[in-house]
Amino acid sequence: MMNKFKATSKKIMIMKKSTLSLILVIALLLSSCGGEQKKRLTLADCPVIASKTGDLITLDYSAVKDTFNVPLGIFLSDYELIRLENSEEALLGETGSIAVSENYIGIYNSNPKGYKLFNRKGEYLRTISSVGQGPDEYFMTIYDSYIDEKNGMIYLLPGMTKKLLVFDLEGNPQQRIPFPFMVHKGRFRIDAEKKELIMTALPFLDTPFVTWRQDFEGNILQHIDAGHFVIDPGDYGNEVNQSQNTTAMDFSLFHWGPTVDSLYHYNEQQNVLEPVFTVKWKGDDIIRHGYTELPTHYFIDLDFQFTDHVPRHLRILLDKTTLRGCYANLRFNMLGNIAGPPWLTFNRGYCIANMFPYELKEQLKKALLKPERMTLEMKEKLIKLDNSLTEDDNNVLFIGKLKGVE
Repeated sequence: MMNKFKATSKKIMIMKKSTLSLILVIALLLSSCGGEQKKRLTLADCPVIASKTGDLITLDYSAVKDTFNVPLGIFLSDYELIRLENSEEALLGETGSIAVSENYIGIYNSNPKGYKLFNRKGEYLRTISSVGQGPDEYFMTIYDSYIDEKNGMIYLLPGMTKKLLVFDLEGNPQQRIPFPFMVHKGRFRIDAEKKELIMTALPFLDTPFVTWRQDFEGNILQHIDAGHFVIDPGDYGNEVNQSQNTTAMDFSLFHWGPTVDSLYHYNEQQNVLEPVFTVKWKGDDIIRHGYTELPTHYFIDLDFQFTDHVPRHLRILLDKTTLRGCYANLRFNMLGNIAGPPWLTFNRGYCIANMFPYELKEQLKKALLKPERMTLEMKEKLIKLDNSLTEDDNNVLFIGKLKGVE
Protein backbone atom coordinates (compact mmCIF):
# COMPACT_ATOMS: atom_id res chain seq x y z
CA MET A 1 0.00 0.00 0.00
CA MET A 2 2.86 2.34 0.92
CA ASN A 3 4.64 1.67 -2.39
CA LYS A 4 1.40 2.36 -4.24
CA PHE A 5 1.02 5.63 -2.35
CA LYS A 6 4.60 6.61 -3.18
CA ALA A 7 4.02 5.78 -6.84
CA THR A 8 0.84 7.83 -6.89
CA SER A 9 2.60 10.75 -5.19
CA LYS A 10 5.42 10.53 -7.71
CA LYS A 11 2.91 10.65 -10.59
CA ILE A 12 1.24 13.68 -9.01
CA MET A 13 4.62 15.41 -8.70
CA ILE A 14 5.42 14.64 -12.35
CA MET A 15 2.00 15.95 -13.41
CA LYS A 16 2.52 19.12 -11.38
CA LYS A 17 5.94 19.65 -12.96
CA SER A 18 4.51 19.02 -16.42
CA THR A 19 1.64 21.40 -15.75
CA LEU A 20 4.08 24.02 -14.43
CA SER A 21 6.30 23.56 -17.48
CA LEU A 22 3.29 23.91 -19.76
CA ILE A 23 2.23 27.10 -17.97
CA LEU A 24 5.75 28.49 -18.35
CA VAL A 25 5.81 27.62 -22.04
CA ILE A 26 2.43 29.31 -22.57
CA ALA A 27 3.60 32.33 -20.59
CA LEU A 28 6.73 32.56 -22.71
CA LEU A 29 4.69 32.27 -25.90
CA LEU A 30 2.28 34.94 -24.74
CA SER A 31 5.21 37.12 -23.73
CA SER A 32 6.77 36.54 -27.15
CA CYS A 33 3.50 37.39 -28.91
CA GLY A 34 3.10 40.44 -26.75
CA GLY A 35 6.64 41.52 -27.58
CA GLU A 36 5.99 40.93 -31.28
CA GLN A 37 2.78 42.98 -31.10
CA LYS A 38 4.66 45.75 -29.35
CA LYS A 39 7.38 45.55 -31.96
CA ARG A 40 4.84 45.87 -34.78
CA LEU A 41 3.74 49.24 -33.47
CA THR A 42 6.49 50.85 -35.53
CA LEU A 43 6.45 51.90 -39.15
CA ALA A 44 9.52 49.80 -39.85
CA ASP A 45 7.52 46.63 -39.15
CA CYS A 46 4.45 47.49 -41.19
CA PRO A 47 3.75 44.95 -43.93
CA VAL A 48 4.78 45.59 -47.53
CA ILE A 49 1.68 46.96 -49.26
CA ALA A 50 3.08 48.10 -52.61
CA SER A 51 5.25 46.99 -55.49
CA LYS A 52 7.56 48.89 -57.82
CA THR A 53 8.01 48.52 -61.56
CA GLY A 54 10.61 50.89 -62.94
CA ASP A 55 9.80 54.26 -61.38
CA LEU A 56 6.11 53.44 -60.81
CA ILE A 57 5.00 52.44 -57.30
CA THR A 58 1.62 50.65 -57.10
CA LEU A 59 -0.10 50.38 -53.73
CA ASP A 60 -2.32 47.29 -53.29
CA TYR A 61 -5.33 48.58 -51.35
CA SER A 62 -6.36 45.08 -50.30
CA ALA A 63 -2.98 44.67 -48.53
CA VAL A 64 -3.58 47.63 -46.16
CA LYS A 65 -4.62 46.07 -42.84
CA ASP A 66 -2.98 47.71 -39.85
CA THR A 67 -3.82 51.04 -38.24
CA PHE A 68 -1.13 52.83 -36.23
CA ASN A 69 -0.92 56.11 -34.38
CA VAL A 70 1.93 57.84 -36.21
CA PRO A 71 3.80 60.74 -34.54
CA LEU A 72 3.80 63.75 -36.83
CA GLY A 73 7.26 64.68 -35.59
CA ILE A 74 8.96 61.89 -37.56
CA PHE A 75 8.38 63.92 -40.73
CA LEU A 76 9.55 67.28 -39.32
CA SER A 77 12.93 68.87 -38.66
CA ASP A 78 11.34 71.56 -36.46
CA TYR A 79 7.98 73.17 -35.75
CA GLU A 80 6.33 76.14 -34.07
CA LEU A 81 2.91 77.03 -32.76
CA ILE A 82 1.92 80.56 -33.83
CA ARG A 83 -0.96 82.39 -32.17
CA LEU A 84 -2.36 84.95 -34.56
CA GLU A 85 -3.09 88.47 -33.43
CA ASN A 86 -6.53 89.06 -31.91
CA SER A 87 -7.31 92.41 -33.52
CA GLU A 88 -10.58 92.60 -35.45
CA GLU A 89 -8.89 93.04 -38.83
CA ALA A 90 -6.68 90.00 -38.18
CA LEU A 91 -9.46 87.59 -37.18
CA LEU A 92 -9.89 84.51 -39.35
CA GLY A 93 -12.75 82.15 -39.99
CA GLU A 94 -12.56 79.30 -42.47
CA THR A 95 -9.37 79.54 -44.48
CA GLY A 96 -8.15 78.36 -47.85
CA SER A 97 -4.69 78.78 -49.35
CA ILE A 98 -1.91 79.26 -46.77
CA ALA A 99 1.60 80.25 -47.87
CA VAL A 100 4.63 80.23 -45.57
CA SER A 101 8.07 81.77 -46.01
CA GLU A 102 10.92 82.34 -43.58
CA ASN A 103 9.39 85.51 -42.11
CA TYR A 104 5.83 85.69 -43.45
CA ILE A 105 2.51 83.84 -43.52
CA GLY A 106 -0.14 84.54 -46.15
CA ILE A 107 -3.66 83.25 -45.49
CA TYR A 108 -6.72 83.40 -47.69
CA ASN A 109 -9.78 83.94 -45.51
CA SER A 110 -13.12 82.91 -46.97
CA ASN A 111 -15.43 84.71 -44.55
CA PRO A 112 -14.94 87.61 -44.63
CA LYS A 113 -12.99 87.28 -47.86
CA GLY A 114 -9.44 88.57 -48.05
CA TYR A 115 -5.79 87.52 -48.26
CA LYS A 116 -4.17 88.45 -44.95
CA LEU A 117 -0.43 88.80 -44.45
CA PHE A 118 1.14 88.06 -41.04
CA ASN A 119 4.73 87.86 -39.85
CA ARG A 120 6.00 84.64 -38.28
CA LYS A 121 5.24 86.05 -34.83
CA GLY A 122 1.55 86.08 -35.75
CA GLU A 123 1.31 89.85 -36.02
CA TYR A 124 -1.14 91.10 -38.64
CA LEU A 125 0.49 93.25 -41.32
CA ARG A 126 -2.11 93.92 -44.01
CA THR A 127 -4.82 92.52 -46.28
CA ILE A 128 -3.79 92.17 -49.91
CA SER A 129 -6.21 92.50 -52.85
CA SER A 130 -9.96 91.98 -52.52
CA VAL A 131 -12.97 90.53 -54.30
CA GLY A 132 -13.97 92.61 -57.30
CA GLN A 133 -13.61 93.19 -61.01
CA GLY A 134 -10.60 95.50 -60.86
CA PRO A 135 -7.30 94.62 -62.55
CA ASP A 136 -5.70 93.57 -59.25
CA GLU A 137 -8.79 92.01 -57.67
CA TYR A 138 -10.07 88.44 -57.82
CA PHE A 139 -13.32 86.59 -58.45
CA MET A 140 -14.67 84.57 -55.52
CA THR A 141 -11.54 82.95 -54.08
CA ILE A 142 -7.74 82.56 -53.97
CA TYR A 143 -6.88 78.95 -54.84
CA ASP A 144 -3.09 79.02 -54.60
CA SER A 145 -0.48 81.50 -53.35
CA TYR A 146 3.24 81.85 -52.89
CA ILE A 147 5.47 84.28 -50.99
CA ASP A 148 8.78 84.89 -52.79
CA GLU A 149 10.51 86.57 -49.88
CA LYS A 150 13.90 86.65 -51.62
CA ASN A 151 12.52 88.91 -54.35
CA GLY A 152 9.92 90.62 -52.19
CA MET A 153 6.89 89.38 -54.12
CA ILE A 154 3.56 87.71 -53.33
CA TYR A 155 1.71 85.75 -56.02
CA LEU A 156 -2.03 85.14 -55.77
CA LEU A 157 -3.85 82.73 -58.10
CA PRO A 158 -7.67 83.07 -58.08
CA GLY A 159 -9.84 79.96 -58.50
CA MET A 160 -11.02 81.07 -61.95
CA THR A 161 -8.82 83.58 -63.73
CA LYS A 162 -6.86 84.66 -66.79
CA LYS A 163 -4.04 86.25 -64.77
CA LEU A 164 -1.71 85.65 -61.85
CA LEU A 165 -1.87 88.59 -59.43
CA VAL A 166 1.45 89.97 -58.19
CA PHE A 167 2.09 92.28 -55.21
CA ASP A 168 5.10 93.41 -53.26
CA LEU A 169 5.33 92.73 -49.52
CA GLU A 170 3.76 96.13 -48.83
CA GLY A 171 0.68 95.08 -50.78
CA ASN A 172 1.36 97.29 -53.80
CA PRO A 173 0.18 95.82 -57.14
CA GLN A 174 2.91 94.79 -59.57
CA GLN A 175 2.81 93.72 -63.21
CA ARG A 176 0.29 90.90 -63.54
CA ILE A 177 1.19 87.65 -65.35
CA PRO A 178 -1.39 86.87 -68.07
CA PHE A 179 -2.62 83.42 -69.13
CA PRO A 180 -3.61 82.64 -72.74
CA PHE A 181 -6.91 81.04 -71.57
CA MET A 182 -9.16 80.75 -68.52
CA VAL A 183 -7.46 78.79 -65.73
CA HIS A 184 -9.66 76.80 -63.36
CA LYS A 185 -8.26 75.89 -59.92
CA GLY A 186 -4.65 76.22 -61.00
CA ARG A 187 -1.41 75.49 -59.18
CA PHE A 188 1.94 77.04 -60.02
CA ARG A 189 5.68 77.07 -59.46
CA ILE A 190 7.61 80.29 -59.99
CA ASP A 191 11.14 80.64 -61.34
CA ALA A 192 11.78 84.33 -60.67
CA GLU A 193 15.28 84.33 -62.17
CA LYS A 194 14.10 82.96 -65.52
CA LYS A 195 10.82 84.89 -65.24
CA GLU A 196 8.93 81.69 -65.96
CA LEU A 197 6.31 79.58 -64.27
CA ILE A 198 5.00 76.04 -64.58
CA MET A 199 1.22 75.81 -64.38
CA THR A 200 -1.27 73.01 -63.81
CA ALA A 201 -5.05 73.38 -63.87
CA LEU A 202 -8.34 71.52 -63.85
CA PRO A 203 -8.65 70.42 -67.48
CA PHE A 204 -12.16 71.49 -68.48
CA LEU A 205 -13.25 71.55 -72.12
CA ASP A 206 -12.04 75.15 -72.46
CA THR A 207 -8.60 74.25 -71.01
CA PRO A 208 -6.30 73.11 -73.84
CA PHE A 209 -3.40 72.14 -71.56
CA VAL A 210 -3.26 70.32 -68.24
CA THR A 211 0.36 71.38 -67.61
CA TRP A 212 2.43 74.03 -69.30
CA ARG A 213 5.47 76.28 -68.95
CA GLN A 214 5.17 79.94 -69.84
CA ASP A 215 7.00 83.22 -69.38
CA PHE A 216 5.79 86.25 -67.44
CA GLU A 217 4.38 87.78 -70.65
CA GLY A 218 2.02 84.84 -71.20
CA ASN A 219 3.96 83.11 -73.98
CA ILE A 220 3.62 79.31 -73.90
CA LEU A 221 7.07 77.67 -73.96
CA GLN A 222 5.96 74.03 -73.79
CA HIS A 223 2.80 72.17 -72.81
CA ILE A 224 1.01 68.89 -72.18
CA ASP A 225 -2.35 68.61 -73.94
CA ALA A 226 -5.36 68.07 -71.69
CA GLY A 227 -6.20 64.93 -73.67
CA HIS A 228 -7.58 62.09 -71.55
CA PHE A 229 -7.40 64.27 -68.41
CA VAL A 230 -10.35 66.41 -69.58
CA ILE A 231 -13.18 66.65 -67.06
CA ASP A 232 -16.53 66.83 -68.84
CA PRO A 233 -18.73 68.40 -67.71
CA GLY A 234 -16.61 70.92 -65.85
CA ASP A 235 -17.18 70.14 -62.17
CA TYR A 236 -15.65 72.34 -59.49
CA GLY A 237 -15.97 69.48 -57.02
CA ASN A 238 -12.71 68.20 -58.52
CA GLU A 239 -9.36 69.53 -57.36
CA VAL A 240 -5.74 69.84 -58.48
CA ASN A 241 -3.30 68.28 -56.01
CA GLN A 242 0.25 69.54 -56.04
CA SER A 243 2.55 69.17 -53.04
CA GLN A 244 5.88 70.66 -54.24
CA ASN A 245 7.68 69.02 -51.31
CA THR A 246 10.42 67.58 -53.51
CA THR A 247 12.50 68.89 -56.41
CA ALA A 248 10.02 67.21 -58.76
CA MET A 249 6.92 69.04 -59.98
CA ASP A 250 4.21 66.61 -58.83
CA PHE A 251 0.68 66.61 -60.20
CA SER A 252 -2.53 64.67 -59.62
CA LEU A 253 -6.26 65.26 -59.82
CA PHE A 254 -8.79 64.70 -57.05
CA HIS A 255 -11.91 63.32 -58.74
CA TRP A 256 -15.24 63.84 -57.00
CA GLY A 257 -16.44 60.81 -58.90
CA PRO A 258 -13.92 58.14 -57.77
CA THR A 259 -11.74 56.85 -60.59
CA VAL A 260 -8.45 55.05 -61.18
CA ASP A 261 -5.69 57.63 -61.51
CA SER A 262 -2.04 58.36 -60.77
CA LEU A 263 0.32 60.91 -59.30
CA TYR A 264 2.71 62.27 -61.95
CA HIS A 265 6.00 64.11 -62.11
CA TYR A 266 6.39 66.71 -64.80
CA ASN A 267 9.64 66.05 -66.65
CA GLU A 268 10.44 69.53 -67.92
CA GLN A 269 13.41 68.42 -70.04
CA GLN A 270 11.40 65.87 -72.01
CA ASN A 271 8.07 67.69 -71.59
CA VAL A 272 6.18 64.61 -70.37
CA LEU A 273 4.09 63.62 -67.38
CA GLU A 274 5.63 60.51 -65.83
CA PRO A 275 3.41 58.36 -63.57
CA VAL A 276 5.22 57.58 -60.31
CA PHE A 277 2.45 56.41 -57.96
CA THR A 278 -0.96 54.76 -58.25
CA VAL A 279 -3.37 52.49 -56.33
CA LYS A 280 -4.68 49.07 -57.27
CA TRP A 281 -8.23 49.01 -55.92
CA LYS A 282 -10.47 46.06 -55.13
CA GLY A 283 -12.09 45.60 -58.51
CA ASP A 284 -14.59 48.39 -59.16
CA ASP A 285 -14.70 49.38 -55.47
CA ILE A 286 -12.82 52.68 -55.87
CA ILE A 287 -12.81 55.16 -53.00
CA ARG A 288 -12.67 58.90 -53.52
CA HIS A 289 -9.06 59.82 -52.78
CA GLY A 290 -6.26 62.33 -53.07
CA TYR A 291 -2.46 62.04 -53.12
CA THR A 292 0.21 63.93 -51.18
CA GLU A 293 3.91 63.45 -51.81
CA LEU A 294 6.55 63.95 -49.12
CA PRO A 295 10.31 63.53 -49.61
CA THR A 296 10.23 59.98 -48.17
CA HIS A 297 6.55 58.97 -48.09
CA TYR A 298 3.21 59.14 -49.86
CA PHE A 299 -0.11 59.90 -48.18
CA ILE A 300 -3.37 58.70 -49.69
CA ASP A 301 -6.35 60.52 -48.18
CA LEU A 302 -9.52 58.47 -48.46
CA ASP A 303 -12.84 60.29 -48.46
CA PHE A 304 -15.62 57.78 -47.87
CA GLN A 305 -19.23 58.46 -48.73
CA PHE A 306 -21.29 59.98 -45.94
CA THR A 307 -22.71 57.43 -43.50
CA ASP A 308 -25.57 58.67 -41.30
CA HIS A 309 -24.60 62.20 -42.37
CA VAL A 310 -21.12 61.74 -40.88
CA PRO A 311 -18.15 61.83 -43.31
CA ARG A 312 -15.41 59.26 -42.84
CA HIS A 313 -11.81 60.10 -43.60
CA LEU A 314 -8.84 57.74 -43.48
CA ARG A 315 -5.21 58.26 -44.40
CA ILE A 316 -2.80 55.64 -45.74
CA LEU A 317 0.93 56.14 -45.24
CA LEU A 318 3.47 54.49 -47.55
CA ASP A 319 7.25 54.49 -47.24
CA LYS A 320 8.75 55.09 -50.71
CA THR A 321 11.85 53.00 -50.00
CA THR A 322 10.60 49.99 -48.04
CA LEU A 323 7.10 49.99 -49.61
CA ARG A 324 5.70 49.30 -46.15
CA GLY A 325 2.61 51.11 -44.96
CA CYS A 326 -0.58 51.25 -42.94
CA TYR A 327 -3.64 53.29 -42.11
CA ALA A 328 -2.15 56.20 -40.20
CA ASN A 329 -3.70 58.27 -37.45
CA LEU A 330 -1.36 61.23 -37.34
CA ARG A 331 -0.78 62.46 -33.81
CA PHE A 332 0.78 65.74 -32.69
CA ASN A 333 3.32 64.07 -30.40
CA MET A 334 4.73 67.47 -29.48
CA LEU A 335 1.29 68.41 -28.10
CA GLY A 336 0.50 65.37 -26.00
CA ASN A 337 -0.40 63.15 -28.98
CA ILE A 338 -3.61 65.04 -29.75
CA ALA A 339 -5.29 64.35 -33.08
CA GLY A 340 -5.28 67.99 -34.20
CA PRO A 341 -7.56 69.20 -37.00
CA PRO A 342 -8.84 66.61 -39.52
CA TRP A 343 -7.00 68.21 -42.45
CA LEU A 344 -3.31 68.98 -42.65
CA THR A 345 -1.57 70.72 -45.54
CA PHE A 346 1.80 69.43 -46.71
CA ASN A 347 2.88 72.03 -49.23
CA ARG A 348 6.11 73.63 -50.46
CA GLY A 349 8.16 72.05 -47.68
CA TYR A 350 5.83 72.80 -44.78
CA CYS A 351 3.23 70.95 -42.75
CA ILE A 352 0.50 73.43 -41.83
CA ALA A 353 -2.48 73.01 -39.52
CA ASN A 354 -5.03 75.76 -38.92
CA MET A 355 -6.55 75.31 -35.45
CA PHE A 356 -9.58 76.95 -33.89
CA PRO A 357 -8.71 77.72 -30.25
CA TYR A 358 -11.85 76.12 -28.78
CA GLU A 359 -11.12 72.87 -30.64
CA LEU A 360 -7.48 72.94 -29.55
CA LYS A 361 -8.50 73.50 -25.91
CA GLU A 362 -10.90 70.54 -26.05
CA GLN A 363 -8.14 68.25 -27.30
CA LEU A 364 -5.62 69.54 -24.76
CA LYS A 365 -8.05 68.87 -21.91
CA LYS A 366 -8.59 65.30 -23.14
CA ALA A 367 -4.85 64.73 -23.29
CA LEU A 368 -4.40 66.08 -19.76
CA LEU A 369 -6.93 63.54 -18.42
CA LYS A 370 -4.21 60.91 -18.98
CA PRO A 371 -1.07 62.56 -17.51
CA GLU A 372 0.56 59.14 -16.99
CA ARG A 373 1.12 58.99 -20.76
CA MET A 374 3.34 62.07 -20.87
CA THR A 375 6.42 63.49 -19.22
CA LEU A 376 6.15 66.11 -16.51
CA GLU A 377 7.66 68.65 -18.92
CA MET A 378 4.98 67.84 -21.54
CA LYS A 379 2.22 68.07 -18.94
CA GLU A 380 3.38 71.50 -17.77
CA LYS A 381 3.66 72.66 -21.39
CA LEU A 382 0.09 71.60 -22.21
CA ILE A 383 -1.34 73.13 -19.03
CA LYS A 384 0.39 76.43 -19.79
CA LEU A 385 -0.91 76.42 -23.38
CA ASP A 386 -4.44 75.49 -22.33
CA ASN A 387 -4.57 78.22 -19.69
CA SER A 388 -3.31 80.84 -22.15
CA LEU A 389 -6.05 80.16 -24.73
CA THR A 390 -9.59 81.48 -24.74
CA GLU A 391 -12.37 80.42 -27.08
CA ASP A 392 -12.56 83.97 -28.45
CA ASP A 393 -8.92 84.01 -29.56
CA ASN A 394 -7.88 84.16 -33.19
CA ASN A 395 -6.76 80.97 -34.91
CA VAL A 396 -3.60 79.11 -33.92
CA LEU A 397 -1.25 77.89 -36.66
CA PHE A 398 0.95 74.85 -36.39
CA ILE A 399 3.85 75.14 -38.87
CA GLY A 400 6.37 72.35 -39.23
CA LYS A 401 9.36 72.21 -41.58
CA LEU A 402 9.52 68.92 -43.50
CA LYS A 403 12.69 66.85 -43.29
CA GLY A 404 14.60 66.45 -46.54
CA VAL A 405 13.41 69.80 -47.96
CA GLU A 406 15.94 72.54 -48.65
